[in-house]
Amino acid sequence: MAKFRQARPEDIPQIVSFTKNTWSWGDYLPRVIGGWVERGEAYVLEEGGEVLAVAGMRLVGESAYLQGLRVRPEHRGRGVGTEMTILMAEEAKRRGARVATLLVAEWNTPSLKAVAKAGFAEVGSIYGGVPDRAQPARCLEGGEAEEAVEAALREAGGVACLPDDPWVCTYLSAEDLLARGRPCLGATGLYVGRFSFGGGAVDAEGDVTALRGEGFKRLHGRYILFARRL
Repeated sequence: MAKFRQARPEDIPQIVSFTKNTWSWGDYLPRVIGGWVERGEAYVLEEGGEVLAVAGMRLVGESAYLQGLRVRPEHRGRGVGTEMTILMAEEAKRRGARVATLLVAEWNTPSLKAVAKAGFAEVGSIYGGVPDRAQPARCLEGGEAEEAVEAALREAGGVACLPDDPWVCTYLSAEDLLARGRPCLGATGLYVGRFSFGGGAVDAEGDVTALRGEGFKRLHGRYILFARRL
């Protein structure tokens, strides 16, 4: 019987072996799995010493963001992804989260079906890519900053991505955002750090995420944001 547990350092070689060629371009997971394991954010489904699946969890307040779920190739198509998603949601609840979220690329049909079977519902879209960098009209401070971010969150239904880790997208507070970045008014809307409530034209290096698909120098794609109340 498969066992769900936190990942350990000795699991890393196995995880890297079956995730390094997930797509034609590779995968980011081998680069980050060591840090996830060290911080206690990685979990595995293991049977007889073999890691069947791996996933990560990032807790922010009462929200849990689930990421990087990968299934060993020879076990795909057997419901392992759905089982792992359910187990991750249950673990998030045990750790105090009231909601769990995750992103799935719009073209990834198997994963879209798996998360729906695991009880997750679509709540929005996130666009990610390299920004078409542009200087902001101005940046906000104090009460004006707080009011602007709170208004943007209300319009977005409470959903945003972390300004300093833009692929972590979940239900956040204005305090969560303001603690991690300075809000600015850009060409395509209000943004905080590397996350934009508008489009991707922000003054930031590296990948950014946004609620609209405009303003990117190179758009990686559209990602469906799913949520499950715990």
